[in-house]
Amino acid sequence: MKRLLLLLALSAIATVSALADATGEWKCVNVNQTLNMKQEAGKVTGTLKNNLGTLRIAEGKIDGDKVTLTFMVVLSNGVDPLHIAGYDSLAEEGQVTEITYTGTVSGNEVKFKVKQERLDAEREFTFKKSN
Repeated sequence: MKRLLLLLALSAIATVSALADATGEWKCVNVNQTLNMKQEAGKVTGTLKNNLGTLRIAEGKIDGDKVTLTFMVVLSNGVDPLHIAGYDSLAEEGQVTEITYTGTVSGNEVKFKVKQERLDAEREFTFKKSN
């Protein structure tokens, strides 16, 4: 019985240590972006700031060290506001597009693959925790 309890305790400790902490301010090393995240019970809320302004996380989740963030962005004259894939010639003024950041948190770094739903291109951004 003691062995079983010890095994369960060690398993619980390993599970807790495998959970990543996404809460805080993260600065992108590739482009001028700052991501502020708050993690609570598997959900992630917060904002992404760049040269064009501030985007709110529409939907965010974290499972272990895997984090997924979704942003809804209004296109202007076909210009990709996050500079993921450049110009979208099929975009209409005011059209809303979904941009998804899918990444892995490792200590004070998170690497995201970023994709805009309307375009085939995908970019990788690395963020470093600043606080």
